[in-house]
Amino acid sequence: MHTHHYALSPHFQKCDAFLQTIKTHFNASSESIHRARNELKILHVNDMEEALVVKSFKVPRGIQKYFYSFLRPSKAKTSYTHACILQEKGIETPSPVGYIEFFEKGILKESFYVSVKWPYDFTIREPLLNKTFPLREAIFKAFAQFVYALHEAHITHKDLSPGNVLIQKEGLKCCVVDINRMSFKPLSFKQRAHNFAKLWASDEDLTLMLSHYASLAHLDVDAFIQEGLKASRSHKAKINFKKRLRGVNVVD
Repeated sequence: MHTHHYALSPHFQKCDAFLQTIKTHFNASSESIHRARNELKILHVNDMEEALVVKSFKVPRGIQKYFYSFLRPSKAKTSYTHACILQEKGIETPSPVGYIEFFEKGILKESFYVSVKWPYDFTIREPLLNKTFPLREAIFKAFAQFVYALHEAHITHKDLSPGNVLIQKEGLKCCVVDINRMSFKPLSFKQRAHNFAKLWASDEDLTLMLSHYASLAHLDVDAFIQEGLKASRSHKAKINFKKRLRGVNVVD
C-alpha cells in the first residue's frame, strides 16, 4: 500500500497540488543544481513568481530505512522544521514551503523538501578561495557577525561548510542552507570556536573571522583564535588523512 504524508506552510497553501504531485514535477525538471548523495532541482509553479528549490533525499537503505520510518523524522521533515525555527528566530534561510514523505507498506521510500529560491550572488567559498575577491575582509566580518547571531539564538549549524553559506553582495547579507543537521541549545566557548572548523579557511582568513566574533561576544580574542585554529587544523588533518588513504590529492 502506497501512502504519503506532508506539511505545507500556511503562506504557501496554493502549492498543495504541486506538493502532492512533486515526483512528477521533479522527474520532469532538467534544472538540477546539485547531485550527489541527494539532489536539488529548481522548479516553477505556474502562479508563483518565485522559483522553488526542491531537495530529494536519498532513499534510506538497510536498517536506516526502518530508523527513519519509525524512530526519527525524515530528513525532509527535519529540514522543514528547522527552517521554520530559524525564521521564527530571525535567522536568514530560504523560506520553507513544505515537505512530503512517501511510504510503501509503512516504510519510508522517498522524501522531498521544498523552499523558495534565495537570490544570492556568491557563496562564502568564492572569497575563501580567491585572495583578490572584492570586499573579502568585510565579507568575513559580516559572516562572523551572522554566526554570532546564530549562536546567540542558541543555534548550531553542524554543516557550516563553504557551499552552505549564501551571500548577497548588497548589504553582505548571509543565508544558511542544508539545515538538516542542527542543534538548539546554548554553546560553550569551545563549541562556538569549533563551529568555524568546516569552512576550510586559511589560518589568516579564519583568524580575521574569529577575532571579529570574539570582539562581538566580548570573549578573550587570543584564546578564541587559538581554539578556533586548533579545531580547523584538526578537521583538515582528519579529512586529508582519509584522502591520503584513498590516494586522493589533498589541499591543506
